[in-house]
Amino acid sequence: MLCMLPLVAAEEAQTQPQQNHPFFRTDAQPRWSQMTPQQLLADVDAACEQAKARFAALAAVTPENATFRNTFLAYYEAEENLQQAQTYLYHLLHTVGGEQWLKAQEAVIAKTAEYESARPHAERVWQVLQAAASAPWVSSLSEAEQYFIARTMTRLRASGTGLPPDKQARKSAIDSEIKQLSMQYVANLANANGVWQLVITEPEQLAGMPEDWMNTARQAALEAGFGSEDKPAWLINLSNSPARPVLTHCTVEKTRKQCWYGANSIGTAYALDNEPIILRILELRQELAELLGYASFADMQAAQLMMGSGENALAFVDELLEKSRPAYEAWVATELERLSVGAGRKLTSVNPWDEAFFSAKNPAAGGGFDAGKITPYLQAEKVLRGMFDIWEHMYSLRIAEVPAVCLKPGEQCPQGAREVWHPAVRVFAVYDAADGTHLGDCCLDLYPRPGKRDMGWCMPLRFGGEGEAHLAAIVANLTPPPGPGKPHLYSHGDLYVLFHEFGHMMHMLLGHSALRGQSAMDAERDFVEMPSQLQENWIWQPEALATFAFHHETGEPLPKELAEQLAASRFAGPITFHMSMLCAAKLDLEMHHHYREKFHGRSLDAASAQLLAPWQFPYSVPTPCEMRNFIYCMTEGYSASFYTYKWSEVLAADAFSRFEREGILNAATGAAYRKAILNPAASRPMSDSFRAFMGRNPSPAALLKQYGL
Repeated sequence: MLCMLPLVAAEEAQTQPQQNHPFFRTDAQPRWSQMTPQQLLADVDAACEQAKARFAALAAVTPENATFRNTFLAYYEAEENLQQAQTYLYHLLHTVGGEQWLKAQEAVIAKTAEYESARPHAERVWQVLQAAASAPWVSSLSEAEQYFIARTMTRLRASGTGLPPDKQARKSAIDSEIKQLSMQYVANLANANGVWQLVITEPEQLAGMPEDWMNTARQAALEAGFGSEDKPAWLINLSNSPARPVLTHCTVEKTRKQCWYGANSIGTAYALDNEPIILRILELRQELAELLGYASFADMQAAQLMMGSGENALAFVDELLEKSRPAYEAWVATELERLSVGAGRKLTSVNPWDEAFFSAKNPAAGGGFDAGKITPYLQAEKVLRGMFDIWEHMYSLRIAEVPAVCLKPGEQCPQGAREVWHPAVRVFAVYDAADGTHLGDCCLDLYPRPGKRDMGWCMPLRFGGEGEAHLAAIVANLTPPPGPGKPHLYSHGDLYVLFHEFGHMMHMLLGHSALRGQSAMDAERDFVEMPSQLQENWIWQPEALATFAFHHETGEPLPKELAEQLAASRFAGPITFHMSMLCAAKLDLEMHHHYREKFHGRSLDAASAQLLAPWQFPYSVPTPCEMRNFIYCMTEGYSASFYTYKWSEVLAADAFSRFEREGILNAATGAAYRKAILNPAASRPMSDSFRAFMGRNPSPAALLKQYGL
């Protein structure tokens, strides 16, 4: 269910005095200095009470009085402040951190769980919405409003709303059991490092191992009670003296074999075997899908995505696999030849415990392009300004830095400044160049510090309503500024993070539907990575690099030769990563779309191996099913939808092909992209937006071309 803000009624809200709730969405600019854990808990309590009142008002709507405003829009707004409070909490938890915010999160989880378990009027609200969705007045609404209604009803049905009491009870039981199984699955993975170990007492069994590794393994054995100073032992495990280096360096096959099985024991062995958990989760997900009226869990997941059905998603993955197969088979043949040289004999299959060892004896030719060669040309401020310049030109924008202040409680924010959560944060206002409309603010929190999560992401902080500016943040851990007198240079990897996340930022800030519930992040989940993946393309293009890549000492532009070598290196590597993503996507879909036919009552490893046999490297022994420790699909949000990574890549490559034809800095093409894709946000199906830009449905041809297929 959408977590949104309470609505007492528009008239009542206007007459009530404004209370101090900094975690609500009332303020266009967040008051970060007033956001404390204690205030959060008070605001969450208030938001829950508001939500109850708003749902009560919604439940009282009769068919003759129903309008879009007092039914579907009211439903969306009912928990909006609760959602806003959770958004700010998540942001502060990962940018400020600390025990106090962790405890606050635990308290909020408990409060919201209590609220949801006692949410009143649920059955009556469903009846009101169901009646409104079929009312004659719906046909007179705008296309965006009708699309809003259709998506809301689809989501409600997928959540089990409207089920009879006995099926509601069964759904709750299924959800609860899946949650418990997921927790056990994750616990098994977390505890796996402490389960497998191998103690070696004869040093010749570790012939070829580096001295540093031997010393570490010997010390680990002593600390674990194995061996002594006089009679040493060596402990191999999955943490401090890991098994994987043994696979590369040890000349003793028996030891390598033992370590390969140990390294692959995660999720497979001892009391931590995830196979029964996986099969039970699949069984429950299939039952859940049927309970909700879907043929499979993959169909249930795809119903709210661009693909529409599990069969469509599987057909997409199978098409890419078949078209990639010749190139993959050619790579396998070449790889077998290379490993044969390392082995000193002709190989038609490879022991998996020998692969790294043989490979090290005959390394692959060439090391590829060293992207570090362009680092001297990537001055941080010039990169940032250059990135802004590109999108100002392409999307007809003006991007200007505004003063940012980190206040203490009680301090007033100066006129024209923006309050931020940390002194390192910078704020850039984004305006439409044509009419000066303030579209939104982009907050940049780019460098590592204690308490900050070690990842990179772009997050909407507050979506404005009609005529209001949006607010979003890019949080990253790029190369930080060095000491005084030293140049602040980015790596090409930093460049990737910036352009990728700024693709999300442009989608968030430029999408201005009349309805807040149709923001950019409300687009189908198999589309949301498309704008970010599209904008990655510019960091590989010599024409784009020429706008900001200048040597920090000489001011000379990036040499054409280096720029061309960088561009050529993008898809020059082996096709293995592309194939591994596709195989994982196929396995994920087959498990969730054909569970009963292909997995029920069978060995997980055997069923998986049979499905993926045409696209697997010829190992001499079976390898464990990767779903045993593939948390994306078994416990997190990519179950039956891991393919969306490749689908977004197809969309981005296909859309970029138009920029390649018309010019990667062609402002007319950028304007068309902004109008067709970015501006509408989620006010219509993203397939419609894509067709508006490309004039046709998506095609994988551009992606296949990029990979040389």
